[in-house]
Amino acid sequence: MKTTLLLVLVACAFATNTALFDRIEKSDLGKTLLNTIAIQMTTGEPLERIFQTLYDLEDRYIADQKEDDANNQAFQQVCDADLNALNQELANLEQRNTELQAVLDDLQPIRDQKIGQKKAKELQKAELQKVIDETTAKRQEQADDFEAQRQEYTFVSSVLAEARRLFTDNLQAPSFLQKGEERVHVTPQIMAQVASHMSQGAHKASTMKHVRTFGKAIKLLANLANRTQQFANQELTGRVIKLIDDLQNQLSQAFDLARKAEDDRVRAYEAYMSLLNKDMNKYNSSIANLTAEIQSLQDRIDATTSSQNDVLQRIQAKTQQRDDRRGECQEAAYDYQQRRSARDSDRQTVSDLIGILNSNMRDLKEYIALRVAAGDKDLE
Repeated sequence: MKTTLLLVLVACAFATNTALFDRIEKSDLGKTLLNTIAIQMTTGEPLERIFQTLYDLEDRYIADQKEDDANNQAFQQVCDADLNALNQELANLEQRNTELQAVLDDLQPIRDQKIGQKKAKELQKAELQKVIDETTAKRQEQADDFEAQRQEYTFVSSVLAEARRLFTDNLQAPSFLQKGEERVHVTPQIMAQVASHMSQGAHKASTMKHVRTFGKAIKLLANLANRTQQFANQELTGRVIKLIDDLQNQLSQAFDLARKAEDDRVRAYEAYMSLLNKDMNKYNSSIANLTAEIQSLQDRIDATTSSQNDVLQRIQAKTQQRDDRRGECQEAAYDYQQRRSARDSDRQTVSDLIGILNSNMRDLKEYIALRVAAGDKDLE
């Protein structure tokens, strides 16, 4: 019974070691080491040398892992420093962007307010310009009307002057003289000429705006001259001449009054225009100042916007740089873990082989014998 149990245990142990050999052979290193050990054993290589080779290999793995650990730690520390620096730069840029946006948030409403004020001033200026234009147009109408009035008065004056000249140029010399009295007379033909001249002048004056009253008076004088031409004596001639002189004086006085009224209108216009121009100058000055302020604000906004765009571009570039660097660091960490895992697996393979050599040499020899018997070409 004890013998049977022992055989079972031995069979189980061999089966376990065979499974271990199969697992070792699944890795390139394990298969290479098994092949090397098998060849060395079949060629009579001292067991101590085989052990020393495995121990040296295990030590090399340990040394390589320590070096790799140190290099990885140093690299990751540099990564941490780089990422911290990049994150700080990004934080500074974000802070700068916030500051620039705050400046824009302050400047833009002020600019918009100034633009609104300027538009309001421009509307007020346009209304004032409308008043100026209307006032100027009205003054021009008054000036044109006065000029027309002057021409009409001049016409009436010329009609009266011509009538007076017809009398004075055609007075016949006195037939006799008396002390203190000069007796003169005109011919009926002259009186008829005067009446015709004045009648024509009266007709034209009746069509005018400002001298219609004088036109009627001239018409009366023309009728008087026409009725009295058959007599043409000194008394009637004197009366007609005196009426012409009186009408001429009245005309002169009326024109003086018209000129005074025109002068008053000119002075009132100039005084009013002076006030309007002062207001216009104020509007122009305000608009010019607002335009300058708006331009200054716009320049600052443009400069701030340009700076902000530059900061945003730098944020984008710096973010990409940080992400790239983080990717490099993560990739290096992954590669390190892969190397460590592979190295740990190789060390375990070496350690398993050392354990087998120390405790299961018989099984190893049997395993090699089975491979040789199976015609394994790697062991030839």
